[in-house]
Amino acid sequence: MLSYLKEGKEFTIAKSKELLAAKEIRNDALEKVTGKPLYVDDLFREGMLYGKLHLSSEPHAEIIEIDTSKAEKIPGVVEVLTAEDIPGEKDFGLIINHQPVLAYDKVRYIGDPIALVIAESQEAAAKGVEEIEVKYKQLPTYYSPAEALVDDAVDIHEDGNILTDIKLRKGNYEDPFAEADVIIEDTYQTPFTEHAYLEPEGCLAEYIDGRIIVWTPSQDSYEYRNIIAASLNLSEDKVRVITTCTGGAFGGREEPTVQVHTALAALLLKRPVKMVLTREESIRISTKRHAAYLHYKTGATKDGKLVGAEVEIYTDTGAYASAGQPVAGRATSFALGPYQVANAKVDVKAVYTNNLPGGAFRGFGAPQVCFAAEIQMDRLAEKLGMDPIELRLKNALEDGRDTLTGEVVAGGIGFKDCLIKLQEAIAKEEIVNTDNKKRAWGIAAAYKNVGLGTGLEEETEARIELNSDGSFTLYVGCIDSGQGSDTAMAQIAATALGIDYREVKVLAGDTELTPDIGVTTGSRMVFLSGNAVKGAAEGLKDKILKAVAEVSGVSIDGLYIEDGEVKDKDTRDLVITLAEIANKDIQLFGSYKYIPPRTAPLAKDAIPATPTAGWDKLHFAYCYAAHGALVEWDQANNDVKVLKVIAAHDLGKTINLKSVEGQIEGGVAMGLGYALSEDFYLQDGRLVQDNLLKLKLPKTTDMPEVKSILIEENHPDGPYGAKGMSELPVAPVAPAVVNALYRLTGKRLTKIPIDIELLKSESESK
Repeated sequence: MLSYLKEGKEFTIAKSKELLAAKEIRNDALEKVTGKPLYVDDLFREGMLYGKLHLSSEPHAEIIEIDTSKAEKIPGVVEVLTAEDIPGEKDFGLIINHQPVLAYDKVRYIGDPIALVIAESQEAAAKGVEEIEVKYKQLPTYYSPAEALVDDAVDIHEDGNILTDIKLRKGNYEDPFAEADVIIEDTYQTPFTEHAYLEPEGCLAEYIDGRIIVWTPSQDSYEYRNIIAASLNLSEDKVRVITTCTGGAFGGREEPTVQVHTALAALLLKRPVKMVLTREESIRISTKRHAAYLHYKTGATKDGKLVGAEVEIYTDTGAYASAGQPVAGRATSFALGPYQVANAKVDVKAVYTNNLPGGAFRGFGAPQVCFAAEIQMDRLAEKLGMDPIELRLKNALEDGRDTLTGEVVAGGIGFKDCLIKLQEAIAKEEIVNTDNKKRAWGIAAAYKNVGLGTGLEEETEARIELNSDGSFTLYVGCIDSGQGSDTAMAQIAATALGIDYREVKVLAGDTELTPDIGVTTGSRMVFLSGNAVKGAAEGLKDKILKAVAEVSGVSIDGLYIEDGEVKDKDTRDLVITLAEIANKDIQLFGSYKYIPPRTAPLAKDAIPATPTAGWDKLHFAYCYAAHGALVEWDQANNDVKVLKVIAAHDLGKTINLKSVEGQIEGGVAMGLGYALSEDFYLQDGRLVQDNLLKLKLPKTTDMPEVKSILIEENHPDGPYGAKGMSELPVAPVAPAVVNALYRLTGKRLTKIPIDIELLKSESESK
């Protein structure tokens, strides 16, 4: 171990593979706490213009006329653009291209942009937006799947109001409860949720030498480039997207908001243009976690074996498809949680409404179904007279058991250990009650895919080169939006090379310099990019040692790298420094493409319960978790407080402990907001929660103590045994809290965020 002193605090840096387990600080930590990184709103260019969007005032209407004449006369306004000014594709979308860049025929929600005002100042742009007049023909509005599916409902899109209808059938699905002794049935509801990242959406675009250069936070710079190029009618090589320091994403930056508009203005006006949304605009335009309506019927034998289930789910995908199809797919495949169930019938419909679009959001369908499934598990345990954890252990996925989709899992499965460690930790906790304040534990479990899977190609590439000063530059496509992937990639590269991870500079998310590896989502980057980085670094190490052997006469087998030097294994003496070999006019770089295990393709309207031969995986890896929530109920004031959360997670090998703990703590915070306070809805088609205060996000003073338990069940295909886990910590929190509340109050809550008044009303009792 090497010891370092920085800012008066000593810490250690482990060598070689020990690096992966050490408590290294994030490589961007010092910069961020000192305010060094530049976000989009910090960027400035000479002659820069400012853009602002005129948004629809109606949730569903035909556009009769757009009058921009008054706006054009505002002092400082340079140009007002509408859909007619778009030279290329007028619509975009992650999967279905039907969301207008600027609305031209109809609007489908109150965030649809209609016109773009470009001005010399933000103030002039704002005044210009106010002067735009739009004539509408009103259309019926629908704010729930049930409303949108009535027989005489007007189609929000030409193909009708159902985006996708997925059916899963497994085993004796026609009579799934034939062997059941106990059956639990109920209906559950989860809300829309706003991402609420600290940095609102923004973009700076420049026209330089016939090309458009775009500076923006994103989760996929190549996808942004492709959409921008299509709308601007440019070849993709004429658009460069550079990812800026990102103030949070959580899925909300998978698709563009203002990037196409900003690039369009820069192209037409040949001047730099910047757009940064206000918080109200951000909430009004951006996607949300899908609201869901879930009906569950679950059966078990008297000894606790899960035998069957019938599930019907409606997700509200809002005005546009966005990620509605894959979210519905994940909700289907994870509908019953990390347990083996022999017989099942699951139907999931994603339905268009006039709400804001439902898009990618941390958990991607898992939090919604976890809420219902885990309350069902607790109710089964109660009716069977079993301990809730013992019921889960009896049915838990393990080597040789199959998932709801029929995939037999094997290798790197630490779910049972999560349950056991959670059980042990809770047993050590003392519960102290008073006359008015009662406390109880609630538990819940979940699992989540690592990677997109479902037959999608996920080939990943990384490149690394030795610099003249002996440091390294690593080029990756994965984007660090706060989760710490830059640090993890540096650690993996450093481990392979045998160097200090701080000697690795990570360059990510630049369409001109870094590889296209798809969107940073699905907890996939440590597994996918990590394997690519490991392969590239190992290849570069071999090249370095070969080059040193040639100039020194020492055999390759007799050389090793340590502390920026190549040394002789026998004598431990210096042979040559990395800086010296880098200046020998030898090209020293490594490149590696990683291809993960192939996965079964997901049919448009069905998930196969028996995967096709040779396609035996829906996903190439899974992460698992079990959470316990200690909840206090103040009976006198009818107040609920979460005092402690124990979160046991199977994530494979831990790459960076601080990042993992941070992801768990952040996920718990999100889960608490989901359970207790956060809601998003429209009232008469208008925003109700138009700022962070009204969204009722948890405050730091609301946060309980969080104890993380990490189960390092190495995955056979992961880099050094690692996989991923960033999304999963959100999912088990809400059902764990609600299960605890039942123990305290005898009231079964089936909707979140919880209605505190229901705790005082008559409901199902023990």
